[in-house]
Amino acid sequence: MYTNCGSNAGLQVAKKGITIGFKKTAKPIEFYKVCWEVTITESLAMFRDLRRWLKLLLIIIFAGGVMLTAWSLYEEDGRLRHDLFVKAKIAANGIPPAQVQALQGSDADLTSPEYLALKRLMEGITASDEKVRFAYIMGQRDDGTIFFFVDSEPPKSEDYSPPGQEYGEATEVVINSFAFQKELTGGPDSDRWGTWVSAMIPLLDPDTGKLIGVYGMDLDARYWYLSLFLAAAPVLLGTLLFLFLVMTFLYISEQKQRETDILDESRRAIQASEERYRLIFNSSPLGIVQIDREGIILAVNRKFADFMGVSVEKLIGFSTLSELMNPGLRAAVQEMLRGKQGYFEGEYTSVLSEKHSILRMLGEPLLNDEGKVYGAISIFEDITERKKTEEALFKANIKLNLLNSITRHDILNQLLALKGFLELSHDHRSNPEKLDNCLSRAVQAANTIERQIGFTKDYQDMGVKAAIWQDLEENLIKAKGGLPVERITIDIKDTNYEIFADPLFEKVFYNLIDNTLKHGGDHVTAIRISARETGEGLEILYQDDGAGIPDSKKKTLFDPVHAGQKGFGMVLTAQILAITGITIIETGIFGKGVQFEIRIPRGGYRMKKSSG
Repeated sequence: MYTNCGSNAGLQVAKKGITIGFKKTAKPIEFYKVCWEVTITESLAMFRDLRRWLKLLLIIIFAGGVMLTAWSLYEEDGRLRHDLFVKAKIAANGIPPAQVQALQGSDADLTSPEYLALKRLMEGITASDEKVRFAYIMGQRDDGTIFFFVDSEPPKSEDYSPPGQEYGEATEVVINSFAFQKELTGGPDSDRWGTWVSAMIPLLDPDTGKLIGVYGMDLDARYWYLSLFLAAAPVLLGTLLFLFLVMTFLYISEQKQRETDILDESRRAIQASEERYRLIFNSSPLGIVQIDREGIILAVNRKFADFMGVSVEKLIGFSTLSELMNPGLRAAVQEMLRGKQGYFEGEYTSVLSEKHSILRMLGEPLLNDEGKVYGAISIFEDITERKKTEEALFKANIKLNLLNSITRHDILNQLLALKGFLELSHDHRSNPEKLDNCLSRAVQAANTIERQIGFTKDYQDMGVKAAIWQDLEENLIKAKGGLPVERITIDIKDTNYEIFADPLFEKVFYNLIDNTLKHGGDHVTAIRISARETGEGLEILYQDDGAGIPDSKKKTLFDPVHAGQKGFGMVLTAQILAITGITIIETGIFGKGVQFEIRIPRGGYRMKKSSG
């Protein structure tokens, strides 16, 4: 299968494996995706090498084009000079030396037959070849001054040079031809008549070999330049065309490389963004769910799976429209799929695990570029404990108000009794027996008021702080540690639980043990505390082998109205437990000891997490 990618790519895929999420897979579509990425990477490396070779080729073509163009110009220049030299040589061979020797280089020559013959000859040379602009014969005086004997221009021409006209701007090629009596070509050079390429042929006396003059032939430099350009044009244009093609290809390749780099950078940015999203998605303290436009779950994070009590895999593909039983949550989903915001808050029981919790959901529709809904995404928060806390605080306030009312009523009653006994004692000052009785009753009322005020100290913190999860066994150990239980054996069994209760939960077991010590009798030797799960929740049993409680007092045991002189410990115990929905009853047999049953509903307890 890997060979479809090419040997290198296939090997890389084989080594790399194909990872999706955190699992290995052998899905063909993912294999070919990785194959494509590896092949593209290899192709890009080859493409970069090609670009380097293209740049080198560009330099070679440019250098070669320059050298070939220079060589073409050199060859054409040589050819043109050779042609000009040949033409001048042929023309010079047709000039009779005797006629030149007969000229004086002055206006006297204008009527001489030799001048006129040479004039016609010069005119004939230029007329026979349109490329030749001027033909002329020059001489040199004894002082070195160069002058014209005759030229090819008619007397009426602006460029006409009469016999004897000095050539003050004589060019190097003219001077050297006179000086060295050599046949030369030169230029382009400029003078008053323009810019020329010239050929100079010395005219010698055939008998003596003495220089009698120099024949000159001029070609217009513009023609010369045009000829050079036309000669170099094919090479130059070919080089430029080749350079253009290579540069165009290089430019296109650079553009494609930039696009590839941008795409590669975008791909890396997208991958980094996906990694960040995946990290946020999986690590979020909130549950996250994405559905398609049919309400089918496409993705969920681990936190939402924990809310539902199942694995992530079991939730994928779940239909929120057809399988969701909760009407409120289903309505919120339907709102999102209609393009509106969805909201739900309330109790929810998972269809897949029957886990019960209180959830809050806020969702938004997902819209495409055309504004049409293609799905929705929502976040879930488990507010079960928050709701329990709110409910516990609400109940605590109610309990506190009730206890305040009862306590205030009881204290007022005792104060009224205290005042009454004090007034009676004033009336019975002369009767010691009655006075003593009134004072005893007054002290008794004052003691009752003291106990009632002491009770307010115990319950003043009840419900002030939010309910929390508390270690049952740890609370039992703290409770017995605060009381003198040296003579009693306390057996604690199966209490590896945490209880969601008011922070005063420790007082519950303190009061139960204290009740055993105060009212259990002298023969109390053992206390047993255990826990067991039932069909309705968790049941904590508190038992002792003391005197027990008469049946007539069991109904009012936890009633603050009937607390009276027996104290408020049991009342406070019941009120603390009731804050989080926990109940307590006494089911023991009088004479055999007490048995308190503390019943904790589902959701109000959990197994203690192991420290390892």
